[in-house]
Amino acid sequence: MTPIRQLPPDYSEVRSITLTEQGLLLRLNLLALLPMGAALALMIVWTAVIPSAGGADGGAPWWLNVILTLLIVLPLHEFLHGVAIQITGHRPRYGVKLAQGVLYATADGAYFRWREYVFIALAPLIAVTALGMILMPFVADGWRMLIVMAVVLNAGGAVGDLWSVWTLRCFPSETLIQDRGDSFSVYARSASGS
Repeated sequence: MTPIRQLPPDYSEVRSITLTEQGLLLRLNLLALLPMGAALALMIVWTAVIPSAGGADGGAPWWLNVILTLLIVLPLHEFLHGVAIQITGHRPRYGVKLAQGVLYATADGAYFRWREYVFIALAPLIAVTALGMILMPFVADGWRMLIVMAVVLNAGGAVGDLWSVWTLRCFPSETLIQDRGDSFSVYARSASGS
């Protein structure tokens, strides 16, 4: 499919959402506990089912492991959004909003089809979870906990993506979405253009 870089004339904006708006950002941070809990439950079951490669403990204190995992997982999450953006034919741009504490990947001037946007939004959650599950039987015991932590923290970081997909669930498939990193606008075909 050809990437859309210009809004078709028969489309108009029907909704605009800023994920870093203070009230919504607070709610999303609280809601992050849901995907984190689901990811933790999945990984606990997976760890119990998949045999261990054995080996020694990772050795670092838990708090250092959390910091190191965040320093790896958060940029990886956004990089995977960027890869998905490239797959849809657009050029990713990465950024950070320090005041809100968020990293982002977007594509300037891009209009994503509904399915493309869902693919881009869910790509990091699916990829990191799958990678974590695939790696489990091949790593030493000490590293298994780090992988579980990476999957869980990534799931928490995906709360904005999950919320965006949930918000878009009732829009028709021909809907277009323009992403701006910390906000997005939804465009639908106007009644006169149908």
